[in-house]
Amino acid sequence: MKKLSNQQIVVLILAVGLTVLFTANRWKTSTGKPTDKGSVQPGPMGNAVPTKEVELVEFLSSLFNKTKPPSQIGKTILTSPKDLKTDSLTLAIKWATETNNGPLLAHLKSQQFEYFKKGNIEEVARELVFVGAGYSENETVRNYLFQQGKKWIDKGLSKDSNNMSLRNALIIYQSEFLNQPMQFLSTLRKSYTIDSNNVELNFIHLNLLKKSNQLQKAVKKCEKLVSLQPQNPYWLYETSDLYGQMGDSVNAKVYLNLAVKTQRQQPKK
Repeated sequence: MKKLSNQQIVVLILAVGLTVLFTANRWKTSTGKPTDKGSVQPGPMGNAVPTKEVELVEFLSSLFNKTKPPSQIGKTILTSPKDLKTDSLTLAIKWATETNNGPLLAHLKSQQFEYFKKGNIEEVARELVFVGAGYSENETVRNYLFQQGKKWIDKGLSKDSNNMSLRNALIIYQSEFLNQPMQFLSTLRKSYTIDSNNVELNFIHLNLLKKSNQLQKAVKKCEKLVSLQPQNPYWLYETSDLYGQMGDSVNAKVYLNLAVKTQRQQPKK
């Protein structure tokens, strides 16, 4: 089935923020081997969860194992946090943005928030976790992002345990890094008691259902999202796609036609 272009799903992106950007690939896990030889413990689904924290130097060495940053940028990212200068950090962030280096950008923004109080804890935690969830090139880099993101999640939730932005990031951490179904399902259930109409929470749940091949439940979740955002064609396309996977061509066509009709009614950009 034809998917929406980035321009076409701009309404969805605005609605659910970073989650759409980093879960569009269904949170592909890393296929590489960990460079960290420290101890690991098997997750319930057979994945290995590292128990040793990835150090900054390991993260940077793995991130730049093939290409090196410009000397000025390299000096900045290796500078001790207490000696960081805001202008140098801003320049490094600009370079990471221009080169589409998501892992480095997430790390630098975390430093910018921690040492210069720029940004907020939700943005920092979510970017680290969501970049980690969408990163598959290097497991050491991925582990570092998740571990650092979890630190900010814990700090934020210690102040407000009902913060939905952080709770959503926690579900991604528990499902994609820890691979602990009992943990993320518990967090999911609690989150629904706080705000059952949270679009991002329902979208995350939809992806988890699709990932576990619970297609009938995924259809129900799409129906919920349609009710929350009836003018958003993305949910209708998702519903059509699910029916197609289930072999229900009639409903697949019905929802595809609805999606196309709703798409045509979107204001011109």
